[in-house]
Amino acid sequence: MIANPVATSTGSVNNSAVQINQGGYSTQSYEKGHSCNGPTLVLSNYYLGSDTHPHQYHRSQGYGGQISLSVPLDGSTLELCKELARQKVEKERFDIAILRAIKCAELLQTGYMIKPDSPMAPLCADIVNIKAYEESLKPPKPEPKPEPELPIWQKYPDLVNNDLSDAS
Repeated sequence: MIANPVATSTGSVNNSAVQINQGGYSTQSYEKGHSCNGPTLVLSNYYLGSDTHPHQYHRSQGYGGQISLSVPLDGSTLELCKELARQKVEKERFDIAILRAIKCAELLQTGYMIKPDSPMAPLCADIVNIKAYEESLKPPKPEPKPEPELPIWQKYPDLVNNDLSDAS
């Protein structure tokens, strides 16, 4: 007798995969090509749901969340990036201040000024001519003292002596 085993199997397999994207990481950009990324905490939530209607109604739902923490492995590059950003911000402030001074000086050289009661007056209020500034630092010149008033006989000695000699 020869064995003739037979096996049958029936069924179905439902294989589903779910991918949860963490979302974007925070990026601090200071200009094109200059971004400093430090530690980032990302919180994401999700909802999965399905409704099926083969022979009877079936609904499945799934809720959840994900927390991820991203930390750069080399903190010194982050500090270097931040220092470079601080230098760039300081340079921008300096450039703006110098440009303001140049434009105010040009305005004053052409004989114009910003009206003192204008809201923009403070814009050029601290820009002064060097010679005018140096003059303002000098102590004021003392006013000349007036000559003391002389008595009339000293002021006009000839007139007084003549009158006396005529009377005798």
